[in-house]
Amino acid sequence: MGKAGGTEMEWYTISYQKRLFAYLLLGGVLPLLIVSTIILYAADRAYESTQEKAGYAEVQRISREIDNLALAYQRLMMPFFMRDDVMAYMHGEPTDTTHLYADLYGVLSGRTGEAAVYLLPADGRRAIATDDVPRDHRLPTNLHWGVIGQAVQQDGWALIAADRTAPDQQNNVFSMAHAIRQNGKLLGAVVVDIRREALVPLIQRVQDGNEGQIILTDRYRYVMMDLLDHHGEGFSALFASAAEDETSASVFRDFVNSSAVTGIAVHLRQRTDGTPVEELIRLILAVDAAALAVTAYLAWRLSRRLWHPLHILTQAMRRVRSSDDFSTQLEAHRRDEIGELARTFNGLIAHIRTLLAENRARERRLRIAEVKSLTEMTRPHFIYNTLNLIKWSAKLGDAEGAADIAVQLGKILRASVSMKEFVTVAEELSFLRTYLKIQQRRFEGRLKVTLDVDSRIMGCYVPKLILQPLVENAIQHGLESVERGGSILIVGRRDGDHILLRVKDDGQGMSEARQQEVLARQDDNHFGLYNVHMRAMLNGDAGCGIDLSSTEGKGTEVRLTLKYMEEAPRDD
Repeated sequence: MGKAGGTEMEWYTISYQKRLFAYLLLGGVLPLLIVSTIILYAADRAYESTQEKAGYAEVQRISREIDNLALAYQRLMMPFFMRDDVMAYMHGEPTDTTHLYADLYGVLSGRTGEAAVYLLPADGRRAIATDDVPRDHRLPTNLHWGVIGQAVQQDGWALIAADRTAPDQQNNVFSMAHAIRQNGKLLGAVVVDIRREALVPLIQRVQDGNEGQIILTDRYRYVMMDLLDHHGEGFSALFASAAEDETSASVFRDFVNSSAVTGIAVHLRQRTDGTPVEELIRLILAVDAAALAVTAYLAWRLSRRLWHPLHILTQAMRRVRSSDDFSTQLEAHRRDEIGELARTFNGLIAHIRTLLAENRARERRLRIAEVKSLTEMTRPHFIYNTLNLIKWSAKLGDAEGAADIAVQLGKILRASVSMKEFVTVAEELSFLRTYLKIQQRRFEGRLKVTLDVDSRIMGCYVPKLILQPLVENAIQHGLESVERGGSILIVGRRDGDHILLRVKDDGQGMSEARQQEVLARQDDNHFGLYNVHMRAMLNGDAGCGIDLSSTEGKGTEVRLTLKYMEEAPRDD
């Protein structure tokens, strides 16, 4: 039972109200958290998709514009270097170079800051150009190297990244060249250098808008142009160094588009802008916090409303369990399961009250019957002992003593057969004095009796003939076998809610084992003590009864504890 009770209390550590509140709160908050998570995920994916589409669109736009730029210069130069006067000059024929210079500048239409054009004869004669001829473009030294070498080996335009390490090429991004032939003979080449100024407007908008970093690479993945002037470096090394300059919280996306026309790859390194998502997160967190507060309040109110009637029922059950308060009743006006519980509880309590009343009445009747039975058993025992005394007095020739004993016995019998089951301590002592007169006749002056009873308990009620068997036991088993006789001390005091009566003799005493036999009624010679013990318990409480202490050769003390009663109990 203890183990089960402990388990129950351990299980009951968290109250039903707290668990109900937790369930309601979880039921309200969990769907909210799930929906918020789904919204955040969908928004983040949508934003990422939008950024990805925008990134690819941006690199494609720049790539198209670079292609258009290269094709535009190619279209401008093709009619020019195919002219007869240009071909004549390339053959080495006399030509008005002033007119050619003017026409060349006219073709560029004021774009000399964006590009430089060179007409380079194969034999190394003077070139017709809009700028000083770079070392890399001088013929015939570089006829088979660089962009001119590639143009000579193929039909159409060749394109390579400018060598920006060269002092005269630092402002160039890439170069385009086309071989000039006539009747299969190589006459020279036309070279167009595209400068940074031509490309900056195409990528400036992206970088100035802090939308990302634009880098142009050639087919070998070497940097052709970026606004930070990382020319000639490997693309991978460039982006690695850029990443090292950023905080660990930064997230980048890389977008690339390679042109099929020019072979130039446009790279966009774009830092993820989490601001819109962060703002959405803050908004959702604020909404969730407000919803959580409202949900918690509603869950608390609802849990308390659902828990309160169960709490009242629990308190009522605890009162019944702890204090046996069977007068408890609950309101049962509700027409739901809680109301049904209350009505069932009220019915059970009423039924228990009926059973308890019947049980108390039954126990009372049994106790009264048992007490009466023990009282009736005491009477013949006492009468037998007294008649035995009369017999021995007559045999000894003490007719007068036998007659006196008979008179005293008559007084006791009249008192014992009365209808009263309880008498006052004063009345009990009167019975005892009558009995002692009989015993003192037997002992012929060898029996000394001392009474020390508090006058304040004289009016209290005790079971009839409760003290006489103790004195009789002291005489019969303690002093009768002692030739010198002995003395008996009778003390009476109040002890709280009890009356303590002590009967002490200086007779032969008894051993510890003997004492246990007497109290356990294993010795019929001490039946009177067992009888008194049971009557005291039946008419009292758990603290009532007889306690023995005895020493062999020194005497015995019997302590009788009775319930303190100012009025005699009724038998009904």
